[in-house]
Amino acid sequence: MLLRFSGRTVEARSGEGGSRETMRILSRTLTTACFLSFGLVAQAEEAKPYPPCTQQASDPDVSGAKAAFQAGTVSFNEADYPRAILYWEDAFRRDCTANIILFNLARAYELNGQKRQALLALETFLEREPNSSEKPQILRRIEVLKQAIAAEPPPQPSAAPSSSAPPPTTQPPVEPAPASKTGGKPVFPLIIAGVGGAMFIVGSLAYLGASSKVNEFESHCEDPDNRQGCPDDELDDAEKARKDQQAAGLVTLVSLPIIAGGVIWYAVAPRSTASTRVVPTVGQNFLGLTVDGKF
Repeated sequence: MLLRFSGRTVEARSGEGGSRETMRILSRTLTTACFLSFGLVAQAEEAKPYPPCTQQASDPDVSGAKAAFQAGTVSFNEADYPRAILYWEDAFRRDCTANIILFNLARAYELNGQKRQALLALETFLEREPNSSEKPQILRRIEVLKQAIAAEPPPQPSAAPSSSAPPPTTQPPVEPAPASKTGGKPVFPLIIAGVGGAMFIVGSLAYLGASSKVNEFESHCEDPDNRQGCPDDELDDAEKARKDQQAAGLVTLVSLPIIAGGVIWYAVAPRSTASTRVVPTVGQNFLGLTVDGKF
């Protein structure tokens, strides 16, 4: 059985009275806190005492308490007991003089499996309302709750580890494998050879490009060997291409002994403790060697 909560000015009946806007704000705020508050209560029930009521509630507090009580009544009728408890506890915090809320809270606690909190709510209600007409019924409920709490099985202690269990076996430490004493050859000769290879590639590409321009110019001449009958407007470009061809050829020729010297040096160099790895690298607009050395 639930009792209706009436304040000093307005009676909170289901379906009428109260501010709709206040109820919407309470619904959003209290619903968010519901899962934080009552998730812990379900794990380990511990009755929390109600603080003494030492002051009279203000008119805004009374209005807020009525709205929260009405919302809790709706949730209780829908069997949503955790949310009903949340609303009714908020209503009682706002107006601690509305002792009848404790009566309804006790029923919600009991249906939610919180027997100790239900018992405390009923005992607090009788302390503050000793002349209540519901006192005989409340005393019977208190007795039933005490018997139910006493009949609950005690918590089972965790089993201690058996002393007869064999001691854990330990494996001997694994000796690390000795590091290899075989070292690699020095990296510097390969760097020299790599530089020579890059010069050869760049020089060859430049030589081929300049030769193509020179051949195109000579194809426009009547006598290419004597430079007769050549177009005058292409003379400057042809001369520049011829100089580029000579410079690129020189770079290509110089790169050959550099490559050979680096390779020969690497071949005859003694092994050392350095570790060397050479990886060919091919990418967009790039061709060369990647040298990874550890000293």
